Amino acid sequence: MSTINVLSSKIYNRIAAGEVVERPASVVKELIENSIDANATKITVSILSGGIASICITDNGDGIEKSQLNKALLPHATSKISNIDDLYNISSLGFRGEALPSIASVSKLTVISKPLKQQFGAKIYSEGGNVGKVIDCASADGTEVTVENLFFNTPAREKFLRSERVEESEISITVARFILGNPNISFNYYSDGKLVLSSFGDGIESAFVSVYGASAIKECYYVDTEKNGVKIRGYIAKPEYAKTNRNYQTVFLNGRFIQNQTISSAIANAYSTYLMKRRYPFYLLNLLIPPDVVDCNVHPNKTDVRFQNNQIVYGAVYSVVSKVLDGTSEALNIIVDDKKNSDNNSDDYVTQNNKKDEGKIEETYKFDKLLFTDNFVENKSNVNENKSAVDDIFAENKKYLESLSKNNSIKNTVANEIIQPVIKLEKNLTVVGQALNTYLIFDDGEDLYIIDQHAAHERILFDKFNAQLSQKNIPTQPLLIAYVLNVKPWEYGFFCEKLNVFSELGIEIEEFGNNTFSVTAIPVCISSINLKTFFDDILNDLSTLKTISLNELLKDKIAQKACKAAIKSGDKLSDDDIHCLIELLKTNLGLKCPHGRPIAIKITRTEIDKWFKRII
Repeated sequence: MSTINVLSSKIYNRIAAGEVVERPASVVKELIENSIDANATKITVSILSGGIASICITDNGDGIEKSQLNKALLPHATSKISNIDDLYNISSLGFRGEALPSIASVSKLTVISKPLKQQFGAKIYSEGGNVGKVIDCASADGTEVTVENLFFNTPAREKFLRSERVEESEISITVARFILGNPNISFNYYSDGKLVLSSFGDGIESAFVSVYGASAIKECYYVDTEKNGVKIRGYIAKPEYAKTNRNYQTVFLNGRFIQNQTISSAIANAYSTYLMKRRYPFYLLNLLIPPDVVDCNVHPNKTDVRFQNNQIVYGAVYSVVSKVLDGTSEALNIIVDDKKNSDNNSDDYVTQNNKKDEGKIEETYKFDKLLFTDNFVENKSNVNENKSAVDDIFAENKKYLESLSKNNSIKNTVANEIIQPVIKLEKNLTVVGQALNTYLIFDDGEDLYIIDQHAAHERILFDKFNAQLSQKNIPTQPLLIAYVLNVKPWEYGFFCEKLNVFSELGIEIEEFGNNTFSVTAIPVCISSINLKTFFDDILNDLSTLKTISLNELLKDKIAQKACKAAIKSGDKLSDDDIHCLIELLKTNLGLKCPHGRPIAIKITRTEIDKWFKRII
C-alpha cells in the first residue's frame, strides 16, 4: 500500500508556483496587482535580461508594517480577504495569498517596505523559499520588491523559458495592459535601463497615448452606456480598422484584465457582418458588474471569470456594439465625446470601504498601435536599440498631451463620426440620376446625396430578413429531399435541446435515431444555403453556442444571401427602380450595409460652394 505523505512548504510552494509563476511576465503581473491593491499612484517596473535576471517593482502605496512583513511570505497569507463571505464580493485584484510565497520559492526575493506612519523601512530576504529575518533599512514610503534569478532552483522550468526578447515583449504587453486598465496611476517601465513605456496617471487619453501613440483614436468610437445592469465603457474601432490577429482585443472587468468567451463571442458576432474572413475587431472595453454576480476564482491566474448569468452579459455587450456599428441614431446615446464628464458621472460597484480604488476601476480603457504591432517583438527591439526613435515617439505623445490640456476634449470628436452619417431628410429628394452605373445622386434643394445602390439594396434585404427573424414570422420552404444530418454522440444532446430553437428560426429538424437528424424545411430567405456548411459552422463552435443564440449564426447566412440577391454595381437602373429604392430606404440613409460600408454620403451646398471658390 502506498504511503500518504504530507508535503512540506518548500514542495507545495513550488507546486503553487507552477500555477501562478509561469514566466517573468506572470511575476510582473502579480506584483503590480499587489501595488494597485495597496493604493499606489506611482509604479515603476525595471527588468534585466527579459526579467529572467531581475525584476524590480517599486510603488508609493500603503506599505507593509515591519511586524507584518514576514507574514507576507507565508502561503495563503493575504490582506485582501478575511472570511469566506469575502470570496463572493471580491473588489481587489490579488486576493488568494499565493503570489509572494510562490515567487519566493523559485527565486531570490527581496522585499523592502515602509508605511507612511513608520519611521524606518524594513527588509526581508528569501532564497528559494528559505526566508531570512526582518531587518531595519532606509526606505521611501511604499514597497519595493526585487526578484532575481527566476527559476534558479527549478531547471526544469527554466529551460522552458523563451528568449530574452520574447520574455521582455510579454512583460511589455503586461505593463501596457495595466496602463490601459489604470489610467489614474503613473507607470514607468524600464528594460535594461531604457525607458520603454511611461504614463502620467492623468486620465484615459493620456494612457491611450502612452501605450499606442496619438494616431489611432480617430479610428475608434468611445462608448459609455449601461445595458441590463452592465456598464460598458471604452473604445471599439471602426470595422475598416480591423486587424489580422486577436492581439488588439482587450477587456477589463471591474478593473481586472480578463479573457472571457462570453464577452469575446458577443463582440465578434456584433462585428461578424462587417468584417472579411480572418479579420478581427480592435477594441478595448471595461465592464462594470456587481462583484457578487461574478466568480473571479475560477482560474489560477484569475484571467477568466464565471458570470451568474451569461445571457445577460452577452446580450448587453452584443447590443451596445451592434448599435454603434450600425450607425443609427441610437448610437448617439452610447457614444460620448466629453470623457471627463463621463468619468465623473459614473458610479461603480466597489464597496464603500474601498473608496480609494474607485478611480482605478472606473477609468479602465484605451488602446492602439505603438505596442501591439503585427511584428511586435522585432519592432520593440528596434525601438530599444534606437533611442532617437523612442525620443521621437515620446515627443509626439507629449505634443498630443499638451494639446489635450489646451482643449478639454479631443478635437477629433468621435461622436461626430456617427452624427454625420445619420442623415435626417427634412425634404423630399429629387432624382438627379445614376453615375457610373453604381451611384444614385439626389438633391433636396440644398444638399446632394450620393447613394451606393448595391449597399442600399443589400441593407434593405438584410433588414427585411432580420425583421422576419425577430418577429418569429419566418416563411419556410419544405425540402423536396430531406437533408440527413449525422452528428457525434457528444453533439447529439445539444441538438436535441435546441430543436425548438431551430423551429423558431424556420428550420424544421426531427430526430432520426442513431445520432442522426432529418432537416425537412428551411427559411425561404436562405433557400439556397449550403446546409452542410451551415451545420458544420454550428458543430465547429458548440462551446460558444452554449452561451449565445443560434440566430446570430443565421444572421451571418442572411447577410450573405442579401449580398448575393442585391442590385449589383454596374446594373443600369430605370427611374422607377431608383424611386422604388429610395422609397424603401425612406429616412434611413445613415445605416451601413451588413459588411460595414456606408449607404449614403451627404455633400452640403456650403462644401460645394467652397470647391468653386464661391465661399472662401
